[in-house]
Amino acid sequence: MTEYEKIKCLKKIRFGDIDANSDPDLEHYFIDNNYWNRIINNSIYYIIGKKGTGKSAIYQYLSQESKKKGALISNRDFGDFPFERLMQLSDDSFSKPNQYQSIWEHLILDVFIDLIIRNENADTQNNYFNELKKYYDMYLGDTINLHKDSLTTVSKNGFNLEFSKRGFSPAISKEKTTSKSIGSGIKNVSKINSTLFELIEQYLITRDENNTYIIQFDRLDDTYNQYTNIETYYQMIISLLKVVYSLNNKLRIKRIENAKIIVFLRSDIINEIGKRDSESARWDDFTYKINWAIINQNDWEDAPLLKMINKRIQNSLKDDTTFSDLFETQTINLRYYNVYTGKVSVQQDVFKYIIDKTFHRPRDVIQFCKCIQKEISETPNCTYIGYRNIKNAEKQFTYWLVNSEISNEINPTIKNVDVLYDLLKLIGKKPFPFYRFKQRYEGNPKFDFNMSADKLVEYLYDVGILLNTNRNRNGQLQFRSVIRNSGKVDKNMKLMIHPGVWMGLNS
Repeated sequence: MTEYEKIKCLKKIRFGDIDANSDPDLEHYFIDNNYWNRIINNSIYYIIGKKGTGKSAIYQYLSQESKKKGALISNRDFGDFPFERLMQLSDDSFSKPNQYQSIWEHLILDVFIDLIIRNENADTQNNYFNELKKYYDMYLGDTINLHKDSLTTVSKNGFNLEFSKRGFSPAISKEKTTSKSIGSGIKNVSKINSTLFELIEQYLITRDENNTYIIQFDRLDDTYNQYTNIETYYQMIISLLKVVYSLNNKLRIKRIENAKIIVFLRSDIINEIGKRDSESARWDDFTYKINWAIINQNDWEDAPLLKMINKRIQNSLKDDTTFSDLFETQTINLRYYNVYTGKVSVQQDVFKYIIDKTFHRPRDVIQFCKCIQKEISETPNCTYIGYRNIKNAEKQFTYWLVNSEISNEINPTIKNVDVLYDLLKLIGKKPFPFYRFKQRYEGNPKFDFNMSADKLVEYLYDVGILLNTNRNRNGQLQFRSVIRNSGKVDKNMKLMIHPGVWMGLNS
């Protein structure tokens, strides 16, 4: 392929959106990793991954697959959900962090009922269905945003949460009252939830084994760093995850395999929840963790990230062109920079060079490729894809990585992000021992993030900003990071700022 042909092809490629929710072409280049079987046909309740790893892509895929397989799915997008409203609806009969379980369970049961009643193949002669239909007609009705509208009918009155709608069915609540309420007392929502769940359970057992009901909760974390009370947000999510665990397992125990709730959530939020609730460890067996990391040397040959970008290239060009066809190592002549010696040595594979500057996420690779595409398109009289094009694109990409992605992720914990970046710049790009970091941090009152040097290093490692590095006995470099390895930071090893982060700090 000539340089002219490479540039012509590169300009035509649709690399796609970094956000799967808005990508109209996602189905054309989505890579199915047997997700339906792994998630829907197994006991998976939680889809966990770092921001940008493809949670929303899986969410969209399962939604599309459900139509092909005849499953009934309710997709609940919490991107603009009124969390501030939900924060006011704590059930004070529960201790923290469990005080939102009542309202979450009620919301989920409402969505299940909505799915059952809207099913065109429902058994309308079934007694349990008829009771659910009475409840549906009285309290739910024909609404699109049920998970949001459910909250608008609830208000807090003392220790109770009261529903404004009237005339609760005697079959659901034996109290022939004109309202239902959450909290302490005879009309406790736990009893209402219990009866609603029993009606759903019995209907699924007796008459509805041929339909599959799925509820998906996505974008629960889109705006969480904007909440003034971040602890209350964590408590709400803990309550939700516990309710999902409980309801799914109740169905599982009764051998009801055609109904489940799935929650999509960022791994950094799960990590924070683990610090606040010891019970979260039991969710591991029911979690699907998204991981694109290239860990071993052999992984480069068949890397999922390379497959992902190749599929987008081939879908756009309608042929078998690959990344390596467009970005030839010999032609571009990128050189590997040794952070220990400060010397530039052998040629580096372009794909490896890009990955080293990323957090091993699809979003990163897509954004880097789009930066290269933009650089080529905006360079006057560009006749070839060269070293300088990649380096200029790298500056654009790493600036975005640091000032958009990382800043957004760490903002709930590190309020003054710019001050943290000043500290990192002061430390420098070369490997350093932990004690030197501690001296820099504790030696300047400007660097005060309400945590010790130990805790700060642990946090920066956990979000991927810092990594471990050392030489082994043979003099070979070793790297450990949260991106590629399990476990916590090793303070006995040297530390280093992630290469992409360092570049972004100075772009």
